[in-house]
Amino acid sequence: MFSRTIQFVTSRPKRVIALWAVVAVALASVSASSGYKVITDDTAQFLPKGSESAQATNFARAAFGQEKGTQAVSMLVKRNDRGVLTTDDRAEIRSLAAAMPRWRAVADRSRAGVVVGAQPGPVAPDGRLQLVALQWKGNTTDPVAQEFFRQVRDRAADNARDHELRVGFTGGVASRADAVKAHEGKAALSQALLFGSVIALSLLFFRGPLAAIIPLLAIYLVAAGASGLVVLAALAFGFTLDTGTPQLITVVLVGIGVDYFLFLLFRLRERLRLGEDRRTAAACAAARVGPVIASAALAIVAAFATMLLAEFGQFRVIGPAVAISVLMMLLAGVTLMPAIAAVGGRALFWPSRSWAHERTDGPAAHLGRSIARRPGSTALATIAVLSLLSTFALGVTMSYDQGDRDGPSTPATRTADEIAETLSRGASDPQQVYVKSATGTLTASHIEPLRQRLDRVEGISAVGQAVLTPDRRGARLDVALKHGPYTNDAMQLVRGPLRDAARAAAPAGTTTMVGGTSAIYADVSDAVDRDMKMIFPVAAGLILFILVGTLRSVVAPLYLLTAVVLEFAATLGAAVLVFQQLGGETGVSFILPLVLFLFVVALGTDYNILMTARLREEMLAGKPVRAAVAEAVRRVAPAVAAAGLVLASSFGTLMLESGQASQQQGFAMAFGILLASLVVSSILVPPLTALAGLRAWWPRPTIRYRS
Repeated sequence: MFSRTIQFVTSRPKRVIALWAVVAVALASVSASSGYKVITDDTAQFLPKGSESAQATNFARAAFGQEKGTQAVSMLVKRNDRGVLTTDDRAEIRSLAAAMPRWRAVADRSRAGVVVGAQPGPVAPDGRLQLVALQWKGNTTDPVAQEFFRQVRDRAADNARDHELRVGFTGGVASRADAVKAHEGKAALSQALLFGSVIALSLLFFRGPLAAIIPLLAIYLVAAGASGLVVLAALAFGFTLDTGTPQLITVVLVGIGVDYFLFLLFRLRERLRLGEDRRTAAACAAARVGPVIASAALAIVAAFATMLLAEFGQFRVIGPAVAISVLMMLLAGVTLMPAIAAVGGRALFWPSRSWAHERTDGPAAHLGRSIARRPGSTALATIAVLSLLSTFALGVTMSYDQGDRDGPSTPATRTADEIAETLSRGASDPQQVYVKSATGTLTASHIEPLRQRLDRVEGISAVGQAVLTPDRRGARLDVALKHGPYTNDAMQLVRGPLRDAARAAAPAGTTTMVGGTSAIYADVSDAVDRDMKMIFPVAAGLILFILVGTLRSVVAPLYLLTAVVLEFAATLGAAVLVFQQLGGETGVSFILPLVLFLFVVALGTDYNILMTARLREEMLAGKPVRAAVAEAVRRVAPAVAAAGLVLASSFGTLMLESGQASQQQGFAMAFGILLASLVVSSILVPPLTALAGLRAWWPRPTIRYRS
């Protein structure tokens, strides 16, 4: 199938390129025009249905009319002269809160957010400020919704100014809109560095501007089309994407797309050196690389497809989205990329002429000969270093506090700090304790013992008065925590003491449910823990199955899988060492182990497949084992190194973000990819294969000895 497909696309390359351009642009337009319809930042939508926070959210919608997709925003109101709020001031605050839900966007109402509820909240002990709890409905990542929020903020400020008051907003869309404004330059810098690093590294390896620019443009075009395809799938099948999914798709596809193109270009250069014309060289190179690309892509698809088994809904969405995107890049790898190679040929390496002369004494050749001479000591030393790094993973602590570290000051962060100094960190985003009666109606006096019991829980700064449902069969208590809603302390408080106290003091004939941001993330973390225990072995098994099918052997896949598992442990250990041990942070992001496993193991398998396929090719062609190892390293190590450096630079741009989670993921994925390409695939896999010899390919096909 590969040979027929490749012969077809290399014989009609311009038609194939034109077709890809039309399809990709059409799909990209779908993403640009309709992406906001299927993207949400409401984590509650992804909660396991049986979790307590999900039950609390459903009860809030049914009993209190809370709309789906709403998030909390806090409005702080104080006097211009910083004096104590008067009775008239408080009346004006109530009037402002009542008016805000009636405000609507001027244009494009289908996308703009809206304030669906506003409730005056607690007053500071010194009486100098009051909070108003707003319920904002809308996708906070949508630029149109962010712009409407700015209109709401300006209108509220104008109304307050007329009464000698001033307002500030924080949380939800307020924090997001301010952060987007503050990070505009950094986002542009991140994209420029990503684009520039890929071009610079490609120029370094090929000395030709076309080999650097054309592949990157093609990959970005395919990535944009893949995002559109995912949006179409979401619209067709009715599922919702997380806000981070589009960026994740772009980073993954740019990384693996550059990998696949580099694999092809290194093989293309080999064929051109033999004197073949551009179409023949492209066809032969693609025929060799195509099966490797397919196996590598299927390993990634298999790893991410296992996320369909997850309990956490966000994982169940990310998995298919990435899998669909990678399949599209695979299709590009065996059609568009060979077509570009067939059109470009030698011109891709212009103006350099060094490509025509093969180096037999370069660094890769020296490395190959060194490994071939001392495979045992090389493998042992490499395993020792990886094992040492892996020991740090044993002390890993999961962190759920992923806020900005040393981020820029914004109106939202200053408002949050002012609330924290006067009330508490959790006052701007209170948790909710819901009471549901199964026997009769409730009164405030029924709820008062529960309120008093909650007020005595250590870590709670304030408990509001009971709010009853219209039928008086339900009630809500707003609970402000001393800690920020995303911190470990807040989640542990909700998971244990708060829920325990709510159950113990529940009025007779009622059940209690704790909801809110901290409760949601506490349940998310529990679901993630369960999912990782299930996904890891299933993904490893599928990758092993693909390796067996690709290499048509049993022995080599076993030590390849063992190598990537050791690589994963070493990468996690390095992250723990850098951020937790040396950096003094409370722990690493709770999703980091899963992200590392799926990316580093799946993408690292790409390099192992490329190296092992060449080892197999050289050995089964009849070369002595050690000579075959030296030749394979000389041929493949530069391609693997180039691909790893490009992919690491792609992931490394995440370190420019201010969020701890992004910084940790950027470092860990960049480090893991470098470890996979420069160490495991180039220095560990070849000596292991040399030690195994022809037994690595058992049950191997008949060996063809060269004349």
